[in-house]
Amino acid sequence: MAWIDQKNLPEGYWGSITSSLVWCEEKYYWSKYIAEPVNTLTNFYIIGLSALGAIHTIRLNMPLRFVLCYLGGAMIGIGSFAFHATLKYEAQMLDELPMIYTMAIYLYCVTETSPGYSKSKYGLALPLGLTALVAFVTVTYVYYNNPVFHQISYAIMQVWGTIQVVSLLNSKQAKLTKQQRSEISHQLFVGSAIFVMAFVIWNIDNICCGWLRGLRQKVGYPAALLLEGHGWWHLGTGLGSYMVIAASQRLVMSVKEGSADNFAFSYRLGIHPFVERLKPFKQNGSSVINGKDQKVQ
Repeated sequence: MAWIDQKNLPEGYWGSITSSLVWCEEKYYWSKYIAEPVNTLTNFYIIGLSALGAIHTIRLNMPLRFVLCYLGGAMIGIGSFAFHATLKYEAQMLDELPMIYTMAIYLYCVTETSPGYSKSKYGLALPLGLTALVAFVTVTYVYYNNPVFHQISYAIMQVWGTIQVVSLLNSKQAKLTKQQRSEISHQLFVGSAIFVMAFVIWNIDNICCGWLRGLRQKVGYPAALLLEGHGWWHLGTGLGSYMVIAASQRLVMSVKEGSADNFAFSYRLGIHPFVERLKPFKQNGSSVINGKDQKVQ
């Protein structure tokens, strides 16, 4: 999507570029096997962080829905790796469509918040509705191949998710103390701010591509790596999305179990939050969910 001359682009191992979007990074600058090296390799952060979140959630036997959220992030990273390595249209779909699918899973997580794990508030209506939505977006995007449609669809779903989380955070259902609300709000705010900052950098990289390319040539490598805006977009959205998912996970599980005292954040690898279980959850007076005994959906 960078505003550069898309004619006479170099070819590498993967042949001609067929993607509908072309980014600012120089093509096949380092290797004939990787079209955009920085944009490709920065996806390892997204993949690794998302995988850690999924593994931690599985290890503590927390709801499967959040495992799928984290795995969705990893799937986006894998698709993005393939896209930027090849700049093929098929790989582009592997990058962009999983964004819609992961967002749909997240919407299910923050919308289906009925108490306990045995009953659902909306029954099959919510998952069927979300499935129909992603099917519509997928078919429409593949048919018309309009990146703006994809971006607007993702933005609408993101706004929906934000409204749901803010509403839940301030509801009586949450039963949060001032400190607990502050901790969750802080993670949501920081994660969202990092995401927005990354979005601003993404736009600067697109709009100012010619100037940035010239500046990279002046400063030379490796310093020029710091001027690869799309790479920063990957790092920022990876971290921001992860923090929002973790904060939402703690909030939703507190609501479903009727006690925010059951959970807390632990911090590993610097600022990365992980949701920890502090107390077991008893359902129907007998089923105990404590990270070992029973898997919950």
